[in-house]
Amino acid sequence: MKLVQLLTTWDRKGMALCAITLLSVQTVFAQQKLPIINATSEKVDVRDGEVFQKAVWNLSPDVKPDVYYALEPVSEKRITFYTDTDSISFNVVAGKKYDFLIVLNNTDTCYTRISTMRTVKETEVNTVSLKPMEEQMLKQDFTIFRKALQNEHAGLYRYKGKREMDRLFDSCFVTLNHSMTALEFGKSIMFLISSIEDGHTGTNIPRLLMNYYPANEKMFPLQTFFIHNKAYVLCSNARELPAATEILAIDNVPIGEIKNTLLRYLPSDGKIVTKKNQVLNNGAFPFLYRWIFGNKDSFCVQYKTTKAGIKTINIAAEIVKDFECADRNQSADIKPLQLEFPQNNIALLTVHSFDDNRLNGAQQNFNNFLETAFKEINTKKVNNLIIDIRGNSGGADHYGALLYSYLANKPFKYFASIESTTNSIQLKDNPLLGMQKPQENNFAGKVFFLIDGLCFSTTADFCAIAKSNNRGKFIGEETGGGYYGNTSGGIKNVILPNSKINITIPKFKYVNNVKKTKYKDRGIIPDYPVIPEIEEVIQHKDVQLQFALKLAKEAVKCRIRLAE
Repeated sequence: MKLVQLLTTWDRKGMALCAITLLSVQTVFAQQKLPIINATSEKVDVRDGEVFQKAVWNLSPDVKPDVYYALEPVSEKRITFYTDTDSISFNVVAGKKYDFLIVLNNTDTCYTRISTMRTVKETEVNTVSLKPMEEQMLKQDFTIFRKALQNEHAGLYRYKGKREMDRLFDSCFVTLNHSMTALEFGKSIMFLISSIEDGHTGTNIPRLLMNYYPANEKMFPLQTFFIHNKAYVLCSNARELPAATEILAIDNVPIGEIKNTLLRYLPSDGKIVTKKNQVLNNGAFPFLYRWIFGNKDSFCVQYKTTKAGIKTINIAAEIVKDFECADRNQSADIKPLQLEFPQNNIALLTVHSFDDNRLNGAQQNFNNFLETAFKEINTKKVNNLIIDIRGNSGGADHYGALLYSYLANKPFKYFASIESTTNSIQLKDNPLLGMQKPQENNFAGKVFFLIDGLCFSTTADFCAIAKSNNRGKFIGEETGGGYYGNTSGGIKNVILPNSKINITIPKFKYVNNVKKTKYKDRGIIPDYPVIPEIEEVIQHKDVQLQFALKLAKEAVKCRIRLAE
């Protein structure tokens, strides 16, 4: 705004103060000899490194300085401001600021600053703001997210090529054309993470949902359980919808369509859906349904029972504590490592974790346990071993290799390669790239593996090696981790400065040393798919273990007949 205009709008005291202030600013400008460009429009384009942002900057003469924060991460790059008549460029580095002036319509001087200094408090990461963010802020966060993945994620193009990923990034970017809250913006982030098809890539969005919704929002009041493409009531306060009732549709949308929509926002390796199903079945459905399908006071539910046929009912939304199921985890107090002998000539080895924190918490040593367990198995001359690794989400890589060394009958390789976006890991840095030796007291009998969608990371790697070497039969459901390997190892944390969404990016691409299989984007597929029915789930019947015991008993009988 012109000085004369300011003067005419103030009283005598105000005129003096304003004149002094503007003269001080002009003096600073003169002393600094700031570069000047011109404009006749308030809209300014900005090229930030490789990112071009159309009309992203609005000139504000009254804000002194008006600060543009460089898109993170900031390395040495070039930033250019384009007005409708002029432009100016700076080669910027992290931790610096760059000042210049834009004169609008030959009258208003806009004191502008490019800043590469930005900090985010860690406490901000655990909170969610319901205040809408402007388009510019959303696009800044999204660009930071995209660049971080491209620079750091070693498996970004493992399942989809660069052209397809770029198309997905671009399509999401153009939807950021209006203000929205952090949770709304998070849908684009989670959709893209799911599209990468890497289960180790994560965010704090689930935690934000879990923290916010129970205290502030009513939700769909039924705990559901998905089996294949059907959904059932696991528990309910509605008399008409007892446990085991099949849900056909919610608000006239078929349940299969609802499920497929929600799966687009859950991460997993490749095209694997078993891990996503496990997430839905462990209490996530009401939260995800509320997030994706919006706030509702009531729901029209179409359902089917064996006695009454197909019916419809309207149910009111409830807060989550009023419809949560009782804890179904019957093994909370069971140690992660166990050895049992359920029947003659059959051993059951339970390995629920490869994680040192959990093992230390249970006061168990992985190496010592395996050595003692296999010594006892061989001493008792057991010929049939069931290894239950269901629910094992992974942990230390070398524990998976160690467990397989007790099953191997010859030297084997575990990893074929490990690489980041900048270099390849060598044998001297990771011994699992070299040949591994079988244990002296290795097990030579028949092996049956119990697996499910929670078998992930190290557990999936172990299963892949065992499957590739034809070491036993797999029972249950497809693993949640990929057959050919995963992207994990070191994690890069990126906090998006405006939304405070935290992104965790895995930095190393692991390739398992396995034979080729039919699918490039699937997990370890069981030889015997065994999925419990809803009544068996409710009654806590372990049909997968019972099936494994049946196979083991048949093997025992066969061995006896051959001996006779």
